[in-house]
Amino acid sequence: MKRLIFGIVIGGIVGAVLILLIIVIFDTNRKKNQNGLRLVTTDSTKTVEQKKRQMLVYGDYMNLDSTDFLLIPLGMKSEDRGNRVLKIKSSEEDVSEDNGSSYQLFKYNFYSLDFGNCNNIIFYNKKTNETHLLLQKPAVISKFYFPYYNKEYKDEKYWFILLAVNEEDTNEDGYINIEDAEKVYICNLSGTHMLQINPANTKLLDWYVDAPTNNLLLKVIVDSNEDKKYNYEDETEILKTEICAPAEATPIISKEIKDSIKKILGQIK
Repeated sequence: MKRLIFGIVIGGIVGAVLILLIIVIFDTNRKKNQNGLRLVTTDSTKTVEQKKRQMLVYGDYMNLDSTDFLLIPLGMKSEDRGNRVLKIKSSEEDVSEDNGSSYQLFKYNFYSLDFGNCNNIIFYNKKTNETHLLLQKPAVISKFYFPYYNKEYKDEKYWFILLAVNEEDTNEDGYINIEDAEKVYICNLSGTHMLQINPANTKLLDWYVDAPTNNLLLKVIVDSNEDKKYNYEDETEILKTEICAPAEATPIISKEIKDSIKKILGQIK
């Protein structure tokens, strides 16, 4: 009987140790797989060591239509993350090639640039040789749209840049990355006047232009359950602002209409 009890105790201890080791290994791997900007700690030794491992990466340049500017994506790569380069992507299927990068039209003859690890955009003036940065703070540019009109395009033309930026660690995991809330900006083609047009704690899903009213509509996901995540458990909103006089976009669907929709759909089994 004593041997049985002793065996059970030893088995429990061994089991607990194995579970603890699995938890530690899982947590270590999870931290290694984090992407984005790691926030600087107060440990100066670790900060210097991290900076030594990081290098600048430039994406392929792109002409900005109707201006003298070239857009040059800028990011960071670390030795422990491999040679991740910046690419220009789009949601359409027909792909063109220029300077080794894939890109194509998004809509309204805008290009959609999906860099993945892009941290800034350099605006280079080809005539004056002057350059300036779009952002003046650490950030991840998760979405970037700019106009580029070809001769075949006959519809309304729009001259603005729209971008979504992760610039705060909103989920408090120690990183600034695409898991955090976005700030959606509209700015001029010189990249010098940026205005935030989305409410706090939202992420941009899509955008539309209503030509007759000159309004910009934003479809965003809202952290409606306040868990600092953005997924299928959260609600979406349709917001509106003016292109000529942009301000923080406001919902076009009232709370009363939403309540009515929920009441109607609640009758469906």
